[in-house]
Amino acid sequence: MDVCYITSMTDAQRRRLEQQRAALLARLHALPNLMRGSVYERLRKCGRASCACAQGGPKHLTRQLTVTLGGATRSRYVRLEEMAEVRALIATYEELWAIVNDLTAVNLALLHGRPPGGRQPTRRATP
Repeated sequence: MDVCYITSMTDAQRRRLEQQRAALLARLHALPNLMRGSVYERLRKCGRASCACAQGGPKHLTRQLTVTLGGATRSRYVRLEEMAEVRALIATYEELWAIVNDLTAVNLALLHGRPPGGRQPTRRATP
């Protein structure tokens, strides 16, 4: 999102920023379920003594979800049929943070702007 910082803001510029903020808040409220975490794949032994992986053969590809909560990292095996759901939850979390960053930029631009016709800030004379 391109937000310019305006030192003297017109009514139209303020309205445009407020409309951007309203649209972002609407997107924020419309977000579905979400989850923070990372999914990665790794090769591991399955644990069956009769499997080829136990005798040094090729290992099995597995998917792991890791999430850090309260300072503790938790890991969970993700079944293949769960992958789409888990990735969608994580993608929504990433979208949340994109919206938060855009909202921050808009609100910062609004805070930097002064209302039209407002007083100019006075500066102290330096001795």
